[in-house]
Amino acid sequence: MKLRFEGENSMHPRVQLAGAPVSWGVDHMGRPNLPPWQQVFSEMAEAGFLYAELGPLGYLPQDASVIRNAMSERKLQVVGAALLEPLLDPAVTERSLNAARRLSRLISESGGKFLVIVDWVTPERGRTAGRPSDAPRLTGERLSHFHWMFEEIGRISKKEFGVQAVAHAHGGTYLEFEDEIEALLAATDPDLVELAIDTGHSVFAGFDPTALYEHHCERTTYVNFKDVDGVVLERANREKLSFLEAVDAGIFCKLGAGVVDLRAFTGTMMGHSFSGPAVIEQDRDPASPGDPLSDARQSIAFLKSIGLEAGMQKAV
Repeated sequence: MKLRFEGENSMHPRVQLAGAPVSWGVDHMGRPNLPPWQQVFSEMAEAGFLYAELGPLGYLPQDASVIRNAMSERKLQVVGAALLEPLLDPAVTERSLNAARRLSRLISESGGKFLVIVDWVTPERGRTAGRPSDAPRLTGERLSHFHWMFEEIGRISKKEFGVQAVAHAHGGTYLEFEDEIEALLAATDPDLVELAIDTGHSVFAGFDPTALYEHHCERTTYVNFKDVDGVVLERANREKLSFLEAVDAGIFCKLGAGVVDLRAFTGTMMGHSFSGPAVIEQDRDPASPGDPLSDARQSIAFLKSIGLEAGMQKAV
């Protein structure tokens, strides 16, 4: 079965295969030695992408005209961006909602359609990443506030800016494990909070992303293709690495080099006529060995090798 991508002459569902700055090490602004954004997006285009996810708030200029011109020069189209905020902390609620407004506006004015909500890694959950039996859990008012934050951000992004919010389960956060995803979806308005499934974070957290998609295909409008190095995964569980320690150890690898069953996942996506952004991600330390551009090219080649025919520009 072949996935068809935006740009092909077909009436079949279209998938917008996108690159993301996180594959170049830009996962949050606290990282040292982040590569210049101009370089990152130039290399995305060079790899063969036609679509791009913006980096975290503050990485690019907060001027949509600058972003539109930069993307136009590289023949890239924005699909969205991720909001990285500690959603549980009531002391920063207003700051987080203001960040959601700023980023939603930037996404909308840059031509994107999705705000990816990520609860940022906390010390207490970061140290139990991938281990559901060890992780502290939310209950009562704390859980209610957490769910409310997703829905309120979704309301802001959609009602004020026409941008759809999607919840992204992420290692080392209070939205990581399958039961936490189910609880969030049950507690929030499906029109305001849709689902983004990340294949790598799912496997790291111990559940099958294909089964999750099968169960929530109608609410899943955003996908992250990510693979997991099996050797590093075993080490992370054995040594109880924190989330960021696991990332820096190389737990996320180029597509096809790990243990995620991407054939099953993509086949199920198209069996349910998925149409929307599918973002290749390889979370990494910007100082880690390897070449992000080469890895991106190889990840694209792997997706094609398992039946994805992409109507993309060829890599230079």
